[in-house]
Amino acid sequence: MNFKSLLTDPSNRLSSWQGENCCSWKGIKRSSSGHVVVVSLRNPHPIEVMININKEVVSNSQSTSDFALKGNISPLFFTLDHMQHLDLSYNNFMFSKLPAEISNLTKLTYLNLSNAMFQDSIAMQFTNLTSLRSLDLSCANLVPDYSSVSVSLTFPLKLDFGSSLLSFISYGYLSSPNLRWLEGLRRLRYLVLTGVDLSKVSESVHWAKPISSLSNLMSLHLSNCSISGRIPTAQFLNLTNIASLDMSSNVLKSSIPDLLSNITTLAVLDFSRNDLNGHIPYLPQLEELSVASNPAVTIDLVSMFAVPWSKLILLDICFTRVGGTIPPSLSNSTSLTFFRADGCSIQGSIPSSITKLKKLTVLMLNENDITGQLPVSMSSLTTLQYLSLFQNRLEAFIQRNRLNGNTPFSLFRKSRLDEISLGTSGLSVEIDDPDQPFAQTFQPKILDFTSRNMRGEIPDFFSNFTSLVVLNVANNSLSGAIPQWLFNLPALSILALPMNNFKGFIPPMIHLKSSLFPTIVNLARNKLQGPIPTQLENVNVIDLSLNNFVGSIPSQVGEAPGIRSISLSGNKIRGSIPESFCHASNILQVLDLSNKSLSGTIQRYLGNYKSLIYLNLGQNKLTGSVPEELEHITSLRYLDLNGNQFEGSFPAVIENFQDLEILNLAGNRFEGKIPKFIGDLRSLRILVLESNSFNESIPEGLMNLENLQYIGLSRNNLSGPIPENLDSLKMMAKRQNEATILG
Repeated sequence: MNFKSLLTDPSNRLSSWQGENCCSWKGIKRSSSGHVVVVSLRNPHPIEVMININKEVVSNSQSTSDFALKGNISPLFFTLDHMQHLDLSYNNFMFSKLPAEISNLTKLTYLNLSNAMFQDSIAMQFTNLTSLRSLDLSCANLVPDYSSVSVSLTFPLKLDFGSSLLSFISYGYLSSPNLRWLEGLRRLRYLVLTGVDLSKVSESVHWAKPISSLSNLMSLHLSNCSISGRIPTAQFLNLTNIASLDMSSNVLKSSIPDLLSNITTLAVLDFSRNDLNGHIPYLPQLEELSVASNPAVTIDLVSMFAVPWSKLILLDICFTRVGGTIPPSLSNSTSLTFFRADGCSIQGSIPSSITKLKKLTVLMLNENDITGQLPVSMSSLTTLQYLSLFQNRLEAFIQRNRLNGNTPFSLFRKSRLDEISLGTSGLSVEIDDPDQPFAQTFQPKILDFTSRNMRGEIPDFFSNFTSLVVLNVANNSLSGAIPQWLFNLPALSILALPMNNFKGFIPPMIHLKSSLFPTIVNLARNKLQGPIPTQLENVNVIDLSLNNFVGSIPSQVGEAPGIRSISLSGNKIRGSIPESFCHASNILQVLDLSNKSLSGTIQRYLGNYKSLIYLNLGQNKLTGSVPEELEHITSLRYLDLNGNQFEGSFPAVIENFQDLEILNLAGNRFEGKIPKFIGDLRSLRILVLESNSFNESIPEGLMNLENLQYIGLSRNNLSGPIPENLDSLKMMAKRQNEATILG
């Protein structure tokens, strides 16, 4: 009861801890002799978190309830010296130290203190626990990370997803200056130290020697431990029972040693996200191998599969140095279920023999240089769930016009595929028999047919895809009206139909399913007409630019919860910018209202857009001056006010935009001198001030802009000498010759 008194229990998990009879206490088990042998107080519902695009750690759980015990552990708790099983994981012990009294629990065989918000250095706390079979001291977890999602300042404007959508976040902090405390734990079979800081340990060449004494060890997890140097092969060779070794997300710099083939029990090996080099040795005992994100690792798939890998189930080699082709001999690994090789510069065609991999469920070959045709016989891969081939140079048609199922599209009709990503792969998609039924097992989650030469209308059978999360048919030749049911698919989070020939109206309400990714409606560059939708539910990004929408901008668009990007440029919309766009709680990052007929002034409340990165109000009929209240938008990288009727001096507020890359004030009525602070905007790449009434001289500070690629000052009233220091302008001229000019 003393244990309970020092803790807060927001979900009343310990409500049964009353009276003297602990047999009825939740999480407690006693032996026949009456001693407490099991205490299992693991948080049953840890709050799932993610890192959002503002680099904030936020909850990703459906439930808002907190089930974590909070506080400190009473020393009296460790008088239960018959305890064999203790699990306190995923609670919150408020950065307290690891309890020294835990050394009294000498009968423990299972100890899990993972992700429980301890902060300490591991030294002698566990040396007495010689009966331990399983020890988990993890203090970090992989979580979805969307902080690398950014706005691309190219045209058309788009969101860029970074190289990784996963990151570790810490749940406490544990470190260890050495691993000698492991030497007495000879019975350990499972050791998990994910996130424990071993940077100091690994400075020694023999840092892993204490691990080598754990001859019963079957699973070793040392991921995200800041381990540097070489793989400690000599020490690992003593682990004669090891089945799983995870050293991912460290700073290992050696090659993968051939001697690992001598560990015949090793089945799972993960060296992903390191700085390894060299080749992959022949390790025929492996069932799972991941060396992803080691750019200096060289893999010759032809020689690799010239020998059998009969047990291999999972192979992840993405973002390594492959080159070469996928050999037909890959099909000899008949147990393979998962093959991922994104970004490996793979050439040649996909061999038809790949269809012998009857257990294959995931095939991901994105961002390569694959050519040729998709094998017709791929329809025999009935277990395939994820197929992703975007950014390749494949060719041929995927058709569904033959009832005998010999053409590749029958792969989709008969399959259980969850993901089909063929965007910019080179393949064309032809749907010329829309009445042919699809098997109910075909319920894809992702369909990406970007730039696939698709024609005709969106087929009605798409309405049966109740699990569809992403539909991307950008840059095709699809036409007709967008069917109303498409906006009501229950799982849809991303609807991307830009650069087609769709016409007609869209419904006044658009509802998407919230997801980990930003939810997107992109209907840009079509021939759509009618008013802008007034109700947006769970929409983070909306792009309706370059259509024929009419009327005014609905005030509800700016009020939509969670809206991050609004692009309405190039339509026939009139009126002013609604004041609702400027409410203080907004999180908008992109606002593009250019090439319309907007009038009035820039609302001073626009300064509430503290998250704004991209603001384009160009080619309208806006008047007045640029309000000082915009000074709060300190993250602004793109500002375009060209082609309006703004007046007054150069907007002083621009001095606050230290991250500004593109500034376009052309075609207004600005006057006076160009201020000296323009030379302090060190990120500036494009500066367009032409067709105004600026006077006096060109500020010398312009020559300090090392990133400058384009400058436009024509049609002003400037005078005086051109600054003598032309180094930056010479670089600009060089870039122009290299066809990298951006303005």
